[in-house]
Amino acid sequence: MPGSNVIRGFLNTVSAGAGLVVACLLMMFVTTAQASGVPSLSLTSLTDEIPLARYAVQVRPGEGEDSLSDVMAIADDRWSGLPESSRSLGRDYGTTWFRLDLQDTENLRADSAYLLLDYPHYDFVDVFLVSGETVVQSFYTGDQRGFDSRPIDQRTYLFPLEMLNAADTAQIFFRISTPGPLLIPFSLITGSENKIQDRNSSMALGIYFGILLIMFAYNAFISGSLRDTAYIYYLVYMASVGVHQLTLQGLGYQYFWPDSSLFDNNFAVALSSALMQGTAVAFVIRFIRLYENFGRFERVAGTVLLIYSWLLVTGAPFMEYASFLTVVNVTGAVSVICGLYIGIIGWQKNVPYARLFAMAWFIYLIFIAWYLLELASILPTSPFGEHILAFGSVIELALLSIAFADRINHERELRLRSQSKLMDVQVAMNAELEEKVRLRTSELEEANRRLEILSTTDGLTGLFNRRHFDELYEKAYLQACRDGKPLAVLMIDIDHFKQLNDSFGHRFGDLCLIDAGRLIRNVVAGQEAICARYGGEEFVVILPDASPEEAQNKAEALRLAFARHIVTDGANEKVMTISVGLTVEQPVDRSAWEKLLQAADSLLYTAKRNGRNQVAFLRNTGS
Repeated sequence: MPGSNVIRGFLNTVSAGAGLVVACLLMMFVTTAQASGVPSLSLTSLTDEIPLARYAVQVRPGEGEDSLSDVMAIADDRWSGLPESSRSLGRDYGTTWFRLDLQDTENLRADSAYLLLDYPHYDFVDVFLVSGETVVQSFYTGDQRGFDSRPIDQRTYLFPLEMLNAADTAQIFFRISTPGPLLIPFSLITGSENKIQDRNSSMALGIYFGILLIMFAYNAFISGSLRDTAYIYYLVYMASVGVHQLTLQGLGYQYFWPDSSLFDNNFAVALSSALMQGTAVAFVIRFIRLYENFGRFERVAGTVLLIYSWLLVTGAPFMEYASFLTVVNVTGAVSVICGLYIGIIGWQKNVPYARLFAMAWFIYLIFIAWYLLELASILPTSPFGEHILAFGSVIELALLSIAFADRINHERELRLRSQSKLMDVQVAMNAELEEKVRLRTSELEEANRRLEILSTTDGLTGLFNRRHFDELYEKAYLQACRDGKPLAVLMIDIDHFKQLNDSFGHRFGDLCLIDAGRLIRNVVAGQEAICARYGGEEFVVILPDASPEEAQNKAEALRLAFARHIVTDGANEKVMTISVGLTVEQPVDRSAWEKLLQAADSLLYTAKRNGRNQVAFLRNTGS
């Protein structure tokens, strides 16, 4: 197929370009220096912040080298320097020791120097300040020890160094154990500079989560209006992204689960990552309408990926953290690539909103690749490398929100087109009935008038329905009160209607009701009468400004018209009679309009008790 060839060519080009870039980057990668070339750091030069990549050395302890004294005894040739172009030492599933040699520490004072480990996700961090052979201060902290173990209340690790002010030279040893990526944004920093950086970082994170919250609230409002399940998945996906970033930035551990008891950083990262995968796949399937718009291959692949992603969600609490990270990163990359593929296919199928959808996943894929390449030390560290995923997620979520709006507009246009076509058909039919003389505006007015008639008229008899009668009667009653004129009410019931239905069938009963409506209209024609089907075989007629004699004559004429009329369906013939309850009143009390109806209804039952086929009338001069 031409579309498949285009995509295959696109993917081949991307793969070749990516391979060339990776090869060039690998050739440019510089291995870490040996410890013998690492100089000591003089604290007289500490004014703001000094990165420690040039000054710190690392070592992986061997078996039995567990204590600080064992590590201090390790020969210099086993210590190696840190890479200056990368902030990652790769994935570490054990323990790494770091050492920093200091000079000119005698002038240290409170708030003048701190050791900053600017990554919030080390499980265990032990820091030892050593002068000569003596440990002058030690710290034991990390995600698995509770947030209150940190010497400074900060989302990253900050250790004061003023206890080293008793000697000219000193050393800092610190041990890091973590199952995740071992990142090395280490530095020495002054208290004032740390406050500035922490303030700027807090402001940036506030802006990020503010944007996320605004987008979530906006889409939640739209979701409540549209009730689209794709929006539900999108909201859960957005919430998962928020929790994931809250955890990665150390804010969750600082403010929400600082005791690390049941819910800790590792669990939060695993669960939010799995939820991001599962809801992202479900969202893609629903948003792009995979099962309606795509072929069998895409449908099967989407279903398999969906099941696998939700298995990750259920398995997140039970898998080893390090293994889970590997699995979820691979699954995430596959999911994003599949989302990009589906977006490209949808774009090729001329699905309007697929273009923005593909752009969102493509941009997010770039940021994920950037982040992973930095972690693998293939790309040099960027100034905002720690926040690459956060930045990419904002762009992705914003583009997806725009894609949602585009889809809503597209579907609204489709609905409008469908409605327009239906209206055109209706206009054409009305035009044929009206000899194609009226313009479209008059046809719409006619359609609206017919709709109004349908909403106020009983479909069988053609008289007003009960709801519309209640409105008209109340107005007529209040008008009679204002004008001081009488008002007559006739409650009419077909005698033995149930027997007619049972004996001749419901079709014959419907004919009786149809003829009853026609007889009532014929008898009261030419007056301002209000005629309505009140319910079942019961009817009501209102005669404004009718004297008692006029109302009684009209009621008797109506009874005679029924008695003389023969209802026939071709096979059966029957004369139907009616009973009428009549009351005439000059209303005075504006709130007593229901009493007048009740009086007529009561007289109707009097007529029935007295033998039916008659008019029961009670003269009443005022209420």
